[in-house]
Amino acid sequence: MSLSVSLVNSNSAYAAATPGLDICPEVSAATWEENDQECATVTINGKDLIVFRGETNAGSAEDRAEDIADKLKDLLKDGKLDASKLVPASEGNLATIRVDGVTVLKFAVPDLNNSAPAPANAPAGPANPIDYSFRVVNALRCVLGAPQLPSSFLKMVDSQGTDAAAIACLTKSTAPTNFSPNFSGHASWYGGKFHGRRTSNGDRYDQDGFTAAHRTLPFGTKLLVMNRKTGASCVVEVNDRGPFVDDRVIDLSRGAASKLKMLSSGVAVVDCMVIDPNKAQEED
Repeated sequence: MSLSVSLVNSNSAYAAATPGLDICPEVSAATWEENDQECATVTINGKDLIVFRGETNAGSAEDRAEDIADKLKDLLKDGKLDASKLVPASEGNLATIRVDGVTVLKFAVPDLNNSAPAPANAPAGPANPIDYSFRVVNALRCVLGAPQLPSSFLKMVDSQGTDAAAIACLTKSTAPTNFSPNFSGHASWYGGKFHGRRTSNGDRYDQDGFTAAHRTLPFGTKLLVMNRKTGASCVVEVNDRGPFVDDRVIDLSRGAASKLKMLSSGVAVVDCMVIDPNKAQEED
């Protein structure tokens, strides 16, 4: 099966999700035959969103497209929907869409084993449900006038999980209302000659990843780190030990430092909040 997503530019479309307004993007399903095979597409404002081909255990192409179209219509009818909070996720073989950590839509993705050629804009290799969800969410965000998620979101999902990636990408320039730092101080970053070397937990250090070295926090601890000066933030996972300079509380990967806008300064004052409460206690 194949997927194609069209991102629609509209300066006024975000009014569709504004309470009190009756305007709503038009969602529909259409079917046709191609090479003696039934095909169906889900469209939003006349643009293809997802394309299904043939019959599977999940039903015909038409049934699957109509199911998603109906779910999208219901979602877009919510007058309180904040498109800027739409986040892609997955549950098993299902693609899902979340808002504030709550799943608001689930859908089956096209059969990844189908031999039909993928469209030119499809990602290389087999896609995962999260890839489909990411494309659908960004299409919805675009048609509703909300900022699209960066491509780095999927990389962060691989290393940190959906929730942490969402926090890193959606945190605004000011601290969220529930931001309560566990510790603060000077942060530095390291890369270059350390790239590819073993970290203290045995991983290969990826300078472009989102990791950190801390003296005592358990490996795997996830932290929301915020640059106090710029307001930029990201989520990192502790996989190394350090820093070994007395006045610094954390040593960040180059990727994290770039996200925090502290590459040029080298050192920045940061606030750090433990995201995983099960690992909030420091090792003895």
